[in-house]
Amino acid sequence: MDINTIKPRLRRRFEYIEFQLLWEGSVGRKILQEQFEISPQQATLDLTAYLDIAPKNMSYDPRRRTYVPRSNFRPLFSSNESSSYLMHLEMLHENYRNKDEIWPEKLPPFELVSRSTRAIDTSVLITVLRAIKEKKSLEIRYVSLSSDAQENRLVIPHAIAGDTHRWHMRAFDVDKKRHSDFVLSRIEYSVIKDVLPGPIPDDEAWNTYVDLVISPDPNLTERQRAQIEVEFSMEAGKLSLSLRKAMLFYYLRFYGFNPREMENDTMRNKSSFNLCVENLGDIEKCLDRR
Repeated sequence: MDINTIKPRLRRRFEYIEFQLLWEGSVGRKILQEQFEISPQQATLDLTAYLDIAPKNMSYDPRRRTYVPRSNFRPLFSSNESSSYLMHLEMLHENYRNKDEIWPEKLPPFELVSRSTRAIDTSVLITVLRAIKEKKSLEIRYVSLSSDAQENRLVIPHAIAGDTHRWHMRAFDVDKKRHSDFVLSRIEYSVIKDVLPGPIPDDEAWNTYVDLVISPDPNLTERQRAQIEVEFSMEAGKLSLSLRKAMLFYYLRFYGFNPREMENDTMRNKSSFNLCVENLGDIEKCLDRR
């Protein structure tokens, strides 16, 4: 069987088989049947077909009456990264999935920091997405924390972006004649407008990519630096990221920096995760401080 021609549904079941082998240590007909609501015969065919494709990945254990991974197991259809397991716990915790919909069978005791951000009004998100799709403007009432005001604004959105805490709308502010980020949960209402007020300039900060180079704090010991390099998947002691200029501020905060905290007229190059910015001069320019 050519793995490149396998139909998506069967590929998904093969991915599940590999997930069970890697993270649960076994996979059998019953669990496959229940997860995908297929017949026992189909589950048997799937296991046999997978064994034909990857005979070195699993073997049948007659004592346990189930398939177990072999010592040289290498997934063909799934990732063996830890994130592929942990995302199921995240989805369960955030109520995106229930217990029957996630793949881990025997859940470990776990807890996550709950997101307590203000919910986004569904009607607001619908109109924002429609305006982006149809290239239309929006009249919004926006609660601005910087000015402590509720303002009606005419904006032209073109993208949405998340910073792991909140979702933003990237839009051209017609009155202020600039592209800005608008926190979606702070939009109290939004109405589609059919007419665009003249030509809209390109969003340079959104379209421009910049490099952010991060390395371990130089004050760490050699052993500590080596550990940080492993934790952040660094290569040659550095983590190099290419990202949109409009997202730079959020990335810095994500990696534990406070872009507003200054030291010697520049951003304080200290992260709560024991990191530092290698190309601080370039980053300061991108933050429009030089």
